[in-house]
Amino acid sequence: MNPDLLLSLDGAAAANPLTSMIFPLVMVGAVFYFFVFRPNQKEEAARKELISGLQKGDRVLTNSGIHARLHEAKGETLILEISPGAFLTVDRDAVKGKIVETPVDPAKKA
Repeated sequence: MNPDLLLSLDGAAAANPLTSMIFPLVMVGAVFYFFVFRPNQKEEAARKELISGLQKGDRVLTNSGIHARLHEAKGETLILEISPGAFLTVDRDAVKGKIVETPVDPAKKA
């Protein structure tokens, strides 16, 4: 190979280091999008759908760890019954999820 050609190619790459950095930066951005942001968006959409479908009597878990039963829904607020006669008013965003009670099989319990 011609040494003059190699020097001219090497000089062109050294003149603009930004072009060699664009591809890795784009790849890091793609990794962040697909492994961090996109799963968060899907989880948040599923949570919002679950919260919008809550009905009176459903058992819920709040972000602070309180287990309660939904007593009433008023717009953006929910009234939760944490024990008989004790009510708590929270924002819809404070609900982490719905508690699904599975029946216990008496044969497996013993």
